[in-house]
Amino acid sequence: MKTPWRKLYVLSVAGGLSWLGSSLTAFAVILRDKDHVGATGIASYLLAYGVPSIFMAPIAGVVADKFTSRQVIVPTLVLMGLSSASLTFGFPVWWTLVSLLITASAGTMVGPAMQAVQVTYTNSDDVPRVSGLMQSTAALGQLLAPAIGGILVSTTGYIWPFLIDALSFWILAAIFVAIGLNRKPVEHETGEKFSAVAGLKFVFGDRLIRALLILIAVLVVALSSFNVGEVFLVKDELHASDFVYGMVGAAFAAGSILGSVITSATKLNRKYHATAVIVGIGVLVSAIFGFSVSDRWSVAMGFALITGLGNASLNAYGMGIMMVRSPKEMLGRVNAAAGAIIQTGATIGVIISGVAISIWHVRPVILVSAIISALVLAVFGRDVIRYGRSFKDVSTKAEENTQNAV
Repeated sequence: MKTPWRKLYVLSVAGGLSWLGSSLTAFAVILRDKDHVGATGIASYLLAYGVPSIFMAPIAGVVADKFTSRQVIVPTLVLMGLSSASLTFGFPVWWTLVSLLITASAGTMVGPAMQAVQVTYTNSDDVPRVSGLMQSTAALGQLLAPAIGGILVSTTGYIWPFLIDALSFWILAAIFVAIGLNRKPVEHETGEKFSAVAGLKFVFGDRLIRALLILIAVLVVALSSFNVGEVFLVKDELHASDFVYGMVGAAFAAGSILGSVITSATKLNRKYHATAVIVGIGVLVSAIFGFSVSDRWSVAMGFALITGLGNASLNAYGMGIMMVRSPKEMLGRVNAAAGAIIQTGATIGVIISGVAISIWHVRPVILVSAIISALVLAVFGRDVIRYGRSFKDVSTKAEENTQNAV
């Protein structure tokens, strides 16, 4: 199979624009409501982004595999745009949570369907590179969002970030149709049931994917304190301005871009993908430890950039391992199941972090979280590397079986 790089480049740019819009909304609502809702309120916003992917996973995976990608992606992107646009109407603060829940619930359909499309049209050797491409444009959108958001909020208020977010969803839907990529529904044998839990069974039946997901899920429990506490550390502990807070977020995105560009440009042998995941996690944990002890915003910005580097390696090679090893007819359900497992850890972490920061303040909570994460990596990282040494994807196994039969 030849990877359609031109179409994927166009899709990645549209996806980057959508990430820009989503990051503008996240930036605006956190900055607007920080003093009104506190740490627990910010945690609830993050939960609104994450919880739907847990409860919607069985439905989202089945929908991604049972319908064409256009039937799934286009209507949900339209709904997400309408939800973001509603934030401009001046509704009470509680509506923000409702809007985020609607957007995230619809997004649970888009994610597995879009991942399945990418893997379907991509040569298996190029999957990590395509993942890096998509991440680099997404990170670019995240990089630009804080600076653009700071300018928009300080000059025009909070309406434009939400409008740009809405438009970005609709543009992505239009471009997805225009480039002509459309994964067909999965066809099962007559009488075979379309199981919603098939993806979950596969995930726990594959030793490498199981070990990888356990490691990531446990890690995100500890590392969620970074997501919840960043605004409080930068604004309240380091006494930085709104613009500087945006620049710290931009530094993380810059690191993600750099890391994604490296992964998309490097064709790494598959047997080293698991090691690359572990290295990325190690860099990520070390940077968050440094972030927690930063004594000035410039130092925090540097560690935020390094955090982005580690995160890019984790995402590109971790997702590449899962997608390449998954059966083609089960891509949507496997992606949804993996996302639900990881998001469960993130949700638990956000709840714990919101309460912990309210009680003990932000800096000690992030520091303890980094230490716990290092211990988790030491315990579970060995299994990932051990199973990753014998990395063989599904297509390779099929070829071997055919040769043996002959």
